[in-house]
Amino acid sequence: MFDIIGKRFRFFIISGIVILICIISLSSIGLKAGIEFSSGSQLTLSFDSEVKISELRQELRDLGYTNSIVQSTGGGDFLIRTTILNTDEKQQLETSLENRFGTLTEKGFVNVDPITASQTVNIAAIAVVVAAVGIMLYVTWAFRRMPKPFRYGA
Repeated sequence: MFDIIGKRFRFFIISGIVILICIISLSSIGLKAGIEFSSGSQLTLSFDSEVKISELRQELRDLGYTNSIVQSTGGGDFLIRTTILNTDEKQQLETSLENRFGTLTEKGFVNVDPITASQTVNIAAIAVVVAAVGIMLYVTWAFRRMPKPFRYGA
């Protein structure tokens, strides 16, 4: 039988090292927030002719969208995330891409303003805290017959 309790300090050290690596990674690399959390526009396009993702990225840079994110979906569509686009800017972007790559089809467009994004961030943070407290309370309740059950929950 494997003695987990007897080797608990080794497991604590391994867990601590993994957590430390994750914290360092998150603080140095960071997370790229989606438009739901950072605001912006998301445009889903498909082209009649074959377009390479590198060419599309370069064309967007040439048009002044240097911080845009371009992703290819499995079906040959492209997901383009940019700063917030109004109707005229969106139309101008589509026209420029159509002139460069040929006929395109807009399959979706989403605009998220900064106020909605900040509210989403706040609600998500509250949800994470409530979930963590709920899990801690449940584990404390599950170990209620043990000495110091709150310690197990924490």
